[in-house]
Amino acid sequence: MLLTTQQLVVRRDLGTRRTLTSTNDSDVAWSGLGSSLLTLWRQFELPAHVGETLIAVVYLSGIAALHITTPSLFVVEAFNQSIATTVEATGSIDWLSPEIQNM
Repeated sequence: MLLTTQQLVVRRDLGTRRTLTSTNDSDVAWSGLGSSLLTLWRQFELPAHVGETLIAVVYLSGIAALHITTPSLFVVEAFNQSIATTVEATGSIDWLSPEIQNM
């Protein structure tokens, strides 16, 4: 998804009529999070295209945050248990009952 977004932005930048400085700033900002933060920092000296650079920083920061937090959503505790245990479930359908099988 990130690669596709980067390619689409670069193609759009090359197809529009802008100054060379703003096109370069936008393309450099989309090359990675570090370069986008550095490009945003340099916008204080020569503000050529602050909006596009800020969009790149926000998008790439969001991708980085998802990259860090997503694995913690799927943590499963590993255990070894050799004894079979029956677990009672409340509010679920008993698929093995004869009433359900005859439907």
